[in-house]
Amino acid sequence: MHKLAMIIATIFSMSTPHQVASNHGVPVTLGHSSTAPLNNLKSILQTAAGKPAAIALQATAVQSAAMRSLHHLAGKWTKDVLQAARKAHISPRLVASVLHVENRGEINESARRVSSAGAIGPMQLMPVTAWDALHVNPWNPRENINGGARYLASLIRQFGGSKRLALIAYNAGPTSVADGERPAEAVRYANAVLRYAG
Repeated sequence: MHKLAMIIATIFSMSTPHQVASNHGVPVTLGHSSTAPLNNLKSILQTAAGKPAAIALQATAVQSAAMRSLHHLAGKWTKDVLQAARKAHISPRLVASVLHVENRGEINESARRVSSAGAIGPMQLMPVTAWDALHVNPWNPRENINGGARYLASLIRQFGGSKRLALIAYNAGPTSVADGERPAEAVRYANAVLRYAG
């Protein structure tokens, strides 16, 4: 959509005749006439990014719905989840789902949350994992989310791409899962995350 906006801005800012090549290589001439850009706009919009404009608008609507859904899961941490997931090369929805389940949907108080097992913050990182393995401060929400996303990505790789096993390991610990254990509570946790993640 950014490319489409740039094309529209360029069309309406032109004051001298120019030729703009569409994606199909057909030159479109724009001149001083105020109707020339409008006459060619539909053609340019339909060829922008090689997609009809309706498809581009539909994609934007889907993306907007996905963002609302992500915000429902991650709340005030949505921006941090998006950045952390991008850096870790994993699904933002998966990271947001972990955050949501770890905090039982109570996102606003998650920065200072400490579980009965001692896990800290939005992604409920164990202190030794956070400090020693991930080199993040678990009390800093942004670092906590970045560390949690990286940790989850490493578990997905460790368990051959299996998100389910990675989530069981995130909850129960990778050593026990690698040894073949599947604690019932960790399985329920993984199932809950996967339901939210879609």
